[in-house]
Amino acid sequence: MSLVSHFRCPSNSPATAAPIEFLGSGGSRPVLGARRSPGHLQLAVKPPAAASAGVMNSLLGKLSTLLDKEYTKHKNVEKDVMFLQRELPSMEAVLQKHAMQDELDVQLKAWVSELRELAYDIEDSIDAFMVRIEHYSDESAGIKGFMSKKIHKLKKLRCHHKFSAVFLELKERVVEANERRRRYEVDGSTSGTTTSDLLVDSRLPALYSGLDELVGIKGPRDCIIKLLTYEADSGPSRQQLKVVSIVGCGGLGKTTLANQVYKEINGQFDCKAFVSMSQKPDMRKILMDLLSQILGNGSPMCFDEQRLIDKLREFLKDKRYLIVIDDIWSTSAWEIVKSAFPDNNLRSRIITTTRIMDVAKSCSANLQEYVYTIKPLNHQDSSKQFVKKIFPSGCGVPQHLKEVSNAILKKCGGLPLAILIIAGLLASKYDRKDEWEAVHNSIGSELGKNRTLEGFRRILMLSFYDLPHDLKTCFLYLSIFPEDDLIVRKQLVWKWVAEGFIRKVRGKRPDQVAESYFYDLINRNMIQAVGVQYKGNIYGCRVHDLVLDLIRSLSAQINFVITIDDKGYESSPRKIRRLSLQASNLEDQEMQKLVSNQSHIRSLIMFRAFKKAPDLFKFHALRILDLSECNCLEDHHITCIVNMFQLRYLSLPCRITELPEQTGNLQHLEVLNIRRCMIKTLPESIVKLGKLMCLHVKSGVKLPDEIGRMQALQELESISIPCNSVRLIEEIGRLTRLRRLTVETTSTTEKMETKK
Repeated sequence: MSLVSHFRCPSNSPATAAPIEFLGSGGSRPVLGARRSPGHLQLAVKPPAAASAGVMNSLLGKLSTLLDKEYTKHKNVEKDVMFLQRELPSMEAVLQKHAMQDELDVQLKAWVSELRELAYDIEDSIDAFMVRIEHYSDESAGIKGFMSKKIHKLKKLRCHHKFSAVFLELKERVVEANERRRRYEVDGSTSGTTTSDLLVDSRLPALYSGLDELVGIKGPRDCIIKLLTYEADSGPSRQQLKVVSIVGCGGLGKTTLANQVYKEINGQFDCKAFVSMSQKPDMRKILMDLLSQILGNGSPMCFDEQRLIDKLREFLKDKRYLIVIDDIWSTSAWEIVKSAFPDNNLRSRIITTTRIMDVAKSCSANLQEYVYTIKPLNHQDSSKQFVKKIFPSGCGVPQHLKEVSNAILKKCGGLPLAILIIAGLLASKYDRKDEWEAVHNSIGSELGKNRTLEGFRRILMLSFYDLPHDLKTCFLYLSIFPEDDLIVRKQLVWKWVAEGFIRKVRGKRPDQVAESYFYDLINRNMIQAVGVQYKGNIYGCRVHDLVLDLIRSLSAQINFVITIDDKGYESSPRKIRRLSLQASNLEDQEMQKLVSNQSHIRSLIMFRAFKKAPDLFKFHALRILDLSECNCLEDHHITCIVNMFQLRYLSLPCRITELPEQTGNLQHLEVLNIRRCMIKTLPESIVKLGKLMCLHVKSGVKLPDEIGRMQALQELESISIPCNSVRLIEEIGRLTRLRRLTVETTSTTEKMETKK
């Protein structure tokens, strides 16, 4: 195999990224306020902050629905709903604005938190009101007689009166929140750290580390040099300009690697330059920096961008040049700077670094073989780097510290920057095992508290703040999963949809938009792809430990997800919105106390089996209930699900043998996964689930006779069709939106997919 083909990126479908062994980072939004090259390395970095987490996506639409339909016949209800409809866009703007800040003023932080919780409560109240009114509307069709109709109207009137008081209270809370801001002079314009704050780049020490200190860099450096000097081409193509792109997540050492290559080969070129971009680059300053370094005579005259490009092209037209463009975030920025470099057939070379695969491919244009995916250090090199930093004498890790040192290295995940920073922190701890264990146990939280680790936290946060607002919310939702968990793409996508995180896009189904979000996170090197399937689809993903620690911290700060694992929890907020139960040692009494009176929980996922199942009776606001791992549950534990009218996603464990007959009450249910259950027959009422899009069952389950009524169904897996069941085949034929049908027989499994 040739060197070029060895580094060729697989030509996946446009929606998918090439397989990458390690992905995962987050980010703070930098603005390049000063030049950053080997000689001038200073970066304006926005410190990390928590995203305003998907409270508003569906709320405005629901308010419009209330006004459009006959929900608001009561004059007071209509007036208060119209008030909320006018106020919510301003609330959304505030939440998004301050999602871009960290270290908020205490008053502002409390006010933003109040608005966020208020938005949740408004949506919960609207949902409860709509369900109640719809319930009465359904009953009216079967009511006979004058008196029965009068009683029915009376019930609806009482419902309007009740919720009139609820909406009035919400309106008063909105007014009070606004008055409180004025009363205490809460001013968002000066209360947080923003992109204007200039900080020294945390990667500066890595750039200036001696080559002998950087374990594992020699191999990648030599590979990049071979790519740059590869002479397999014949004829004029040998002389053409070549671009090599280095792609990988934050903290993997892309800048360091590019700098080492630059130092090694720049003597072979007539002129050279090393500059950096950012998410929002000042292109004029970057072009001025390029011209200054290439001319070698200080700052050039102040020209506009077009004049600077002309000057660069004029000077470089007969020169062999080497250029490094570090930290590119968009193809549009690359297109501008690329225009300054003429292809003069003098074997000039450009090196680019980026976190985003699509950007890397665009830099190399049609030369995808010149995209180099940087990988994390293997365990051996990670250990060498770790030991070298802490025990420079070469004595190695003491025996009593080996177990905890391996655990710490696992947390670092092969990221050289993480290893260097955490090893530097441990170097002052000598050889006390208790102190090393304390560092290991607090690595996630220490990222936000320890000044030594703050720089690495900023590196992790760079990509996070580059995400669009909706994608931030979806990424934060990953904090609900356990460490090292394999997150199945299809299940994650439907959970995002069920939560209401996905905005409507004309011409696309919500799950298609959600899938584009998933592949965007892969493409941005934010999550680790696992298992490339047929047609280039990716089976699932994992989140790097350090990134998971970080997003868990952010999620807890804004009451987005509360995670209870074996490390325990200090306290829980008054209203839990999403709860992830992962603790194998959580006592039944503790769990019951934790979930009692938590009627506001929207997502409940249990990743462990408990001796006693939690009482689910009061969980009226649930959108997602995933109990597939909770094998302690039996049929009587789930009878209450028929009253969870907001439920969108339901997954049940193996010991369940039947669904409640009233399962058809769940009119908002979109995904029903009973593949692990011992259910033999589905209740007939299931055909009333008019919004059900995915039905996943175990082979052999008897489907209802009128399954053809379920016109929203898109996926039906994994059913059995008896040989003489013509009626069932006809009913399935009526499912006009069905895209995926999996049929299992005794001998084989047939998968049929139709795309529309």
